[in-house]
Amino acid sequence: MVMASYYQNRRMPLRPACGLHEDEPVIPQSKLQKVVPSFPLSVFPMTIRNIVEALVEYEHFNVNFISASMFTTFAAAMGNRWTVRFSATWVERHIMYVALVGYPSCGKTPPLRLALSPLLNLDHEYDREYCVKLKAYKKWESKSQKERTALSLPEDMERPRRRCHVVVDATIEALIGAMRDNPQGVILYSDELESLFANFNRYNSSDESYFLSAFSGTPFKYIRKSADEHIFLPNPYCSIIGSTQPGRLAKQFGGERVVNGFSSRFLKVYPDIIDMPTWGTDRMPDGIMEKWEQIIRKVVTFDFKGKEQPTELTFSHEAHRRLCEWKDNVNNAIYSATESEAEKAVCGKLETYLIRFCLIIRIMKNICAGESATMIDTESAEAAIELVEYFREMENRVIRVSLSGNLDKRQLELLNALPYDFRTSDAIDLGRSLGMSESTVKRFLKNSALFRKEEHGRYTKMSCDP
Repeated sequence: MVMASYYQNRRMPLRPACGLHEDEPVIPQSKLQKVVPSFPLSVFPMTIRNIVEALVEYEHFNVNFISASMFTTFAAAMGNRWTVRFSATWVERHIMYVALVGYPSCGKTPPLRLALSPLLNLDHEYDREYCVKLKAYKKWESKSQKERTALSLPEDMERPRRRCHVVVDATIEALIGAMRDNPQGVILYSDELESLFANFNRYNSSDESYFLSAFSGTPFKYIRKSADEHIFLPNPYCSIIGSTQPGRLAKQFGGERVVNGFSSRFLKVYPDIIDMPTWGTDRMPDGIMEKWEQIIRKVVTFDFKGKEQPTELTFSHEAHRRLCEWKDNVNNAIYSATESEAEKAVCGKLETYLIRFCLIIRIMKNICAGESATMIDTESAEAAIELVEYFREMENRVIRVSLSGNLDKRQLELLNALPYDFRTSDAIDLGRSLGMSESTVKRFLKNSALFRKEEHGRYTKMSCDP
C-alpha cells in the first residue's frame, strides 16, 4: 500500500475512500502554504530507486529532476511496444511531455542528460551502423547495372534509414522523418524548451497544433512538398522532455496555451531550489550507471517472441476500482470546486496521465524483477495516484506563476497589496483605491490559483512567488 506522505493538495483534504490513507496525521492548511512536494521515489522498483538515491547522494542531483528524467526516459525506451486498456473504448500509450523548471545553473541539465545517456549511447551505435550501410548504398548507387552485375552487387537496394531513440531540437519535418524511420517511437529532447516553442507558428507553421494532437498518438499524415513525399504515421509515439526557467512560464504555458490545452499536456517539475548544486568529494560506487544502462537496453531489446503488435495490458478489478474512487472522490471534486480554467484543464490531463503512469510503473517492475505480468495491479495503481498528486501540486505551483505573469497592472498591484489573510471588504477597499469596481474585485477573488476561500467573506492568498 502506497503511503500518502506526498499527498498535499490544498483543496482536497484526505478522506475515506479517496484512494489514500485517511489515518495519516492532518497537517494544518497554514503549514502547507510553503510546502513543495518531492518526487515520490516509492513509484520506482528498488533497483531504480537505488540508482536515483546514489545520484542524489554522490552527484548532488536534485531528486525531482533526476527522478522525472529517468521516469520519462524509461517511458521513451518502452516506445510503441506496450499499451494499456482501461475500458472497451479507451486504450492508452504512455506518451509524456515533461518540462523541468528552475533558475539558470540550478542543476537541470546534468540529470536530464545522464538519464537519457543510455538512449544516446544506443543512437551512437546506430549511427556507426548507418554510416557503413550508407557508404555501401552510395557505392551501389554510383554504379551502372552492368557494373553492379560485374561486382556481384544486388539488382535493387533501398537507401538505409537512420535509427534513433532521441531527436534533438528538430523541426517538425525532421521529427516526422525520424518517426517514420523509427516506428517504435522517439523522444524529443530540447535542453531549452524556448528553442522548441520559438518555432511555433513561424512562417504560418502549425507546429503547436501538431503537438496538441501528437500527445494522444493520433494517426498523422504529412506531405513533404520539397520531396513530393507522403508520410503516414499510423501509431506516432513522441515524448518530449526539456527545461525552462520560471520567468518564461507565463509566456510558454500561460494565456492561450491554457485555453487550448497545450499547457496541461506538459508535466512540470518545479522544485524549491535556492542554492546552486554543491560539489562532493565522495566517489560514487562502481556500477551505478552501468545498471541504468542495462535496464534501458533491456527495455529497448525486450523480446516479444515475434509479435509485431504491442502487448496490451489490462487492469485487475481492484486496481480499476481504486482508480475510479480517485476520480470520483478527488479529481472530480477538485474540478467542481475550482473556477480556474487552468486547474480544470489539469484535472482532465491528469486522468490521462494516471492511466499512462500505471502502465509505466507496471513495466518497470516487470523489467527490474524479470516478471511478465500483463495486468495492472493495485500497488501500481496506488503508486500512479501518488505520482499524479505530486504533479498536480507541481502544476498548481506553476499556474500561480503563469497567471500572475498575465495579470494587468491593477490586478498585480492589488495582489501585492493584499495581506496573506484578508476579508472581502479589505480587498474591495484596496481595489477602489486602485480604481477597481466592487464587482471587478469579487471576480478577481474567484481566481483559485491566486486565492483560497477559507470561509464566507474570508480569503487567504496563495503565494505567487514560490
